[in-house]
Amino acid sequence: MRGVIRHAPDANHPEMPAMEETTSDAIIVPEARLVRLFYEHFHAAHPILVPATLYERWDYPPYLQQVVKFIGSHYSVVLDNDILHESTFLILNGSAERTPHMVQALLLYSIIMRARNETSQAESSLTQAIDIALELGMHREEFVITAGAGREHEAESLRRTWWSLFIWEIYVGTLHEKIHLRCSDVFSDVQLPCEESAYSSLEMIPPPQSLAAFRSRIFTEDEDISHYSSFAYCIEAARILARVVVLNGLPETHHDHLQAVANTLVSWIHHLPPQKIEIVDMYGTIDEMLFQAHCTIQYAAMLLHLPRSNIRPRFPDSMFSICPVTPFRLSPSLTRHVHDVKAMEASKKLSNLLSVRSDARGYSPGIVFVAILCGLVQLAATEIHGAVCADHHQNRIVLVLGCLKLLRAKWSLAQTAHAHLRNAAAQVVTSSSEYSPFERKPTHAQGEPRPNTSIEESAIYLPMDDESMNDQFSSRLLSEFIDPTCGVSFL
Repeated sequence: MRGVIRHAPDANHPEMPAMEETTSDAIIVPEARLVRLFYEHFHAAHPILVPATLYERWDYPPYLQQVVKFIGSHYSVVLDNDILHESTFLILNGSAERTPHMVQALLLYSIIMRARNETSQAESSLTQAIDIALELGMHREEFVITAGAGREHEAESLRRTWWSLFIWEIYVGTLHEKIHLRCSDVFSDVQLPCEESAYSSLEMIPPPQSLAAFRSRIFTEDEDISHYSSFAYCIEAARILARVVVLNGLPETHHDHLQAVANTLVSWIHHLPPQKIEIVDMYGTIDEMLFQAHCTIQYAAMLLHLPRSNIRPRFPDSMFSICPVTPFRLSPSLTRHVHDVKAMEASKKLSNLLSVRSDARGYSPGIVFVAILCGLVQLAATEIHGAVCADHHQNRIVLVLGCLKLLRAKWSLAQTAHAHLRNAAAQVVTSSSEYSPFERKPTHAQGEPRPNTSIEESAIYLPMDDESMNDQFSSRLLSEFIDPTCGVSFL
């Protein structure tokens, strides 16, 4: 933690960082700064390591510290994303350790390599992480207690590591035609993680709850379920996503199986306690794990209904790196029209979630898979519904593009997704419009003076109720500034 990263852009080998004295032409970034960037921008989305205030005291092995600094370098405004790339690869592959810390290092490395769109390395690292985790028995609470050695935060960190591995494998599995969810395929009795506030407070961590108790909460008389964390709801959402992925992998589906998963998606939302409905607290702070949970549910809903609908998104040719697999499936129960509506509804709710966030801090790279599918569904809706509610859908596409634009500066995955969605949207909008994309056609010819109106006639008065609004605002004014809503039911 005492070194610095020296980046000399004109050096013969800029990819090899050095820890040495300052030179006049070098950019110096303290290693502690990279750790801080990791915690400020990345940790909230994948909170498997101990809280930032405990990091130095924990004395993590060098390879894990290197991964932390490598991830942090992606959020530096002065360092190139590749400055620690080679050294991180070498130190990870140069260690033969098969420990929980190696699982943490490989998992974090897999996630950031996916963000860099280096799919092969990301897949390989994830496979290694799962191999070691299952070999050690990290899926059993007994191992957590033993390896924690009486340190509450270490035991909690191990629980978070297992469940994060479980969740990330499912997310990556949505991109594959053939999947094998190894973490989901073993019995696990690892207790559920606690709330982030309890974890980061450095006070005594409350007694962990079991997954079995969490799943049976609906049938108990205990109304107080506040002891279940946002992480627990995220785990449950991931389990539902896994059910969708497995169901989509079957060539034929019994209508009861399809309906059961559809019921589970709706029930998840119905059984949320009041404090878990909104992802933002009264101070404007985002609950990242709750945000991921809500996104996962809508992502799962899109993946369930899209293959059984009439919607055909404009997927990229090499879709498997940025887009989920959505095989065409016959619907054994609901009509395709209903699946159309449900897929669009999920896409709309996803865009609503994205609208809450104003910056890219805290996002998981997994949001790219979610966001591009959301945007492509909205784009398909534009083609299906036509000009009647085109602005409604296009505004949501613009929102998704804005989200991906924020992320593309540091993540190649987001850059690829942004480029595809933007190009696809440009083709659709320009082919169906006489004016530039995302702009309403003017009501009078360009250069032609507007009709003379008095100040009183052109003034806008704020109405007190809906009836007076209709009287005060002309239809031209409303059409100019208020987008038409989508006429499809539920939307």
